[in-house]
Amino acid sequence: MTLSSGELAQIVWAETKTLGTAPADGSGSVNGVRRLVAQLAAAMDGTGFERRDQLPSVQDRELGGTVRAILSIAEDARSATAPQSRMIIWEADSNTLQLNTRTSPPPPAPWADLAADKITHQLHQTLVNGQTVDVFTRDAATDAGSSGAAVFINAITGTGMPGGVAPMAEPRATSKAMPKTGLLLFVVALALFVVSALGSYGMGVGARLSLGQFVQNARIATGSTGAGLDCTVATAEKPTVLDSVKWRSNANKDQDCRTQFMAAQSIVASAQYPDPDAKPGSKASRQTTWPEWFASQALAWSSVVNGTMSLVIPFWLALLSLLMLFISCGFGVTGRALGPIIDERNRMSLTLAQLAIWSIILLSGLLVCGLFNYGFGGLLITELQQQAAAATAAKETPNNAKIALDAYNLFPSIPFYLALVGGFAVATPFLSRLISNSTIVGTQDQTAPDAASPTQAPKYLADKAGPERAALADMVLQEVKGRSDMVDINRVQHVAITGILSISYLLVLFDVVSNIDAVRIVFAAAQNASVLTSMPQIDGTFTSLLFVSHAALLGSKVYDKMVPAKREG
Repeated sequence: MTLSSGELAQIVWAETKTLGTAPADGSGSVNGVRRLVAQLAAAMDGTGFERRDQLPSVQDRELGGTVRAILSIAEDARSATAPQSRMIIWEADSNTLQLNTRTSPPPPAPWADLAADKITHQLHQTLVNGQTVDVFTRDAATDAGSSGAAVFINAITGTGMPGGVAPMAEPRATSKAMPKTGLLLFVVALALFVVSALGSYGMGVGARLSLGQFVQNARIATGSTGAGLDCTVATAEKPTVLDSVKWRSNANKDQDCRTQFMAAQSIVASAQYPDPDAKPGSKASRQTTWPEWFASQALAWSSVVNGTMSLVIPFWLALLSLLMLFISCGFGVTGRALGPIIDERNRMSLTLAQLAIWSIILLSGLLVCGLFNYGFGGLLITELQQQAAAATAAKETPNNAKIALDAYNLFPSIPFYLALVGGFAVATPFLSRLISNSTIVGTQDQTAPDAASPTQAPKYLADKAGPERAALADMVLQEVKGRSDMVDINRVQHVAITGILSISYLLVLFDVVSNIDAVRIVFAAAQNASVLTSMPQIDGTFTSLLFVSHAALLGSKVYDKMVPAKREG
């Protein structure tokens, strides 16, 4: 029995109304899909098309034109005969050239098993609810070997699906901003940051107070004479070269510099300072000041062994605090812990990830080393400032105090090659977006936003419907439509090299902050310098490897943008 045009129109409307409005004259891709649905339903006499929905009025201000187009399409399709192309309306992914087979459930047979050249893409459409669908057709001859296969499948309505289940109609887990969770994590990150900062500063104060106790019975100035144990760490001939010969182990502990420094440290750590007004032979202690109490609490964190100090705990707390800061931003904005590395195309960005890694490592090191120096040299800086001001007023030349003040670095300097590492990390995300979103590379058509894309990304780039779909795999997959499910070797090498170099530098930094020896503290005091004058050095090989890795990644982005233009042309 031949279907009436009214029934065909109801079928078309039931199966395609979620695709939205279309021109009344029947033109456009959406009307093209509706024409294919009408012809297939007519050829099958409605078999496999159980759903019927009443159409809105042709006088409807919003849908009237669409309804008129559907009525005209249905009337023209009544005479359609078998065989007609089979159809599927299915959830889209970033690759619009191939059917998305990674859904749960996957497309019914034989769709999931067909080669890409056996199906034809008809439409990529974003629905009102934000979901995206692709419409594909296949020749009726591909039914061979798939007896009983549905001729029409719609993931939105469930038509043609086993059990009539509509997978795209089921509630989906989506990522929503979690501002309360983000705020809570931010407070935790802030607390960890404060504790790390106080610990680092307190250990610096502890080192200075230990030195103050030590020099009461020892001499550390180069060329100095007089009473006290000679514990200088440089010679008059080479005053800027560390020489620890006088710090070698001595069986006589009263003549052993390291033993004497450890005794000074124990006084500071216990906050048991001898009372100068006590009677001879008395072990009475004087009342401690606030900085002395603060230093004793900080030194309780440091495993003081053989005259060394350790900033390991503050350093790990700094790393954790900055990591928590990134995570709090992710939850607060996108509802995902890794939100800060999800880019505007809802993909996890490799360039943003490496920027986050280097930022956390370098900023943690600068925080801990800088605040330790502030604790150790804060009073010295004040004294030098006063001396420099007095010398300036007296018009003394040269102004040695000002020269020493200018040479004193409370904050550790950043070596040249390390500065390049930071520059690469910051510049690469910017250059990546410049390549993708400007016409410096590629054509205006490629760079223009894709109107059918959920993120309005450039036409050649794959994207995702929401941040909840971002995955770690995005960082090693190609980002061009049609190849977004293929591994990108340039990205893999960037992950490997960034991982190797960042872990290597993290371990070097860990070694520096975990072993601040008494000799280094004494040498810094004798030189009127900070203890941790610089971040750990790296060499040209380290930087060259990172440069080549970043250059290869950016070069692949240029290639990815240029190749589609050549193929399309």
